Amino acid sequence: MKKLNILLLCNRPVKNADASTVTDHLDSIINFSTHKVTQLSFIRQLPKCLDLTRFDVVVIHYTVAIGYMSEHYINQEAKQRIRDFDGLKVVFIQDEYRAVNIVLETLEFLKADVLFTCVPDEEIEKVYPKQVLPGVIKVNTLTGYVPSKLLDYQVSKTVDRKIDVGYRTRKPPYWLGELGYEKWQISDQFQLRAKDAKLNLDLSYDESRRIYGERWIEFVASCKTMLGVESGASVFDFEGHLQRQVDAYVSEHPKATFQDVQEKFLHPYEGLIRLNQISPRCFEAAALRTVLVLYEGDYSGILQPWRHFIPLKKDFSNLDQVISKIKDDRYLQEMADRTYNEVANNPNYSYHAFVSFFDKTILDAFTNANKTSVINPYSRAEYNLAIAFSIRFIVRRLLASSLQRLLLGTGVRGILFKIWGNVPLNLRSILRPLLRIVGR
Repeated sequence: MKKLNILLLCNRPVKNADASTVTDHLDSIINFSTHKVTQLSFIRQLPKCLDLTRFDVVVIHYTVAIGYMSEHYINQEAKQRIRDFDGLKVVFIQDEYRAVNIVLETLEFLKADVLFTCVPDEEIEKVYPKQVLPGVIKVNTLTGYVPSKLLDYQVSKTVDRKIDVGYRTRKPPYWLGELGYEKWQISDQFQLRAKDAKLNLDLSYDESRRIYGERWIEFVASCKTMLGVESGASVFDFEGHLQRQVDAYVSEHPKATFQDVQEKFLHPYEGLIRLNQISPRCFEAAALRTVLVLYEGDYSGILQPWRHFIPLKKDFSNLDQVISKIKDDRYLQEMADRTYNEVANNPNYSYHAFVSFFDKTILDAFTNANKTSVINPYSRAEYNLAIAFSIRFIVRRLLASSLQRLLLGTGVRGILFKIWGNVPLNLRSILRPLLRIVGR
């Protein structure tokens, strides 16, 4: 297979500062691709001395936002340099439900060639219409896959685990719709309805109690079962006005319930585009032999109810049945082993399979577009020199990574998010850009 020289543009989080699925995704491309991949973690500005013409392909990872708040991730000069690049331009995108029109404008400006999207095949045209992006190859991909490092992780038998039901999430804003609401509503409802079931529960959607890195893996492996819902959102906000309307309303009416907001703003938008999909957490749980207790759903056609997970009805009408299964250690172990063998160990859901698909997709696109491979690609030494001579870039990266480690990679994070949770929504919109500059 022909080897392409790829520049992977990303905003790589420091250790323990973000969900491990982000670094798993990045590392898989770097480690498993048959092409030559060079990772460049940056924010806003590209290194001044870096010559993009010495690469065949530029890939923009989803950690560099090109839609909502994109001005804090990639500036106009960087966009122009990418636009002027004659090689293949590839974009990964997630959280595709917000400020869609800005994403479309950016893809059009960059003259993107290939888009890896989490939107299901049958819905892609609704979000990325051909008349707007006529030359873009749009390819469906999952938000994450099975991390191979977890397949050999030493875990306890179900009967020896101390936590009966675990769960961590954050409370999404109301404007994400019913699916976003379910992500934290399941925690509240399960806690309330199972309070007399004599189960050891460890459930939270408090941002200050989020867990990252190795501690997250240890937490999942210590749970007999893990709650979950489908990933994604049930409302798409193309222009961004819905988010602004809802945030303003909630700021003025802090006691407003989700149902109040849904009735007043969301009903016309609910379910027009289906983004429901399996979460990377499901793959992590499967690999760690932690049984999933999930709201009924499709889960990208990968998980089967009563075979790979215990289905919980959204009205909790089968809660007694669910609790009886949670208390049956033999049943749990059989399901955990079966899901490990049929899902976690299925090569189709591995990062190796994802990267093989990625490799073939970009090579085919490169060939079909009659692109020409560069004659003088960077050697490792030459690339390092180009970065080293970009003094302003080096200083910004050192400062940003140091602040990330201090503020997001330590126990300070929990304190900061407790404070943030008490900031009114209208004030958050003012502060968020400033915090992005500090945090990135």
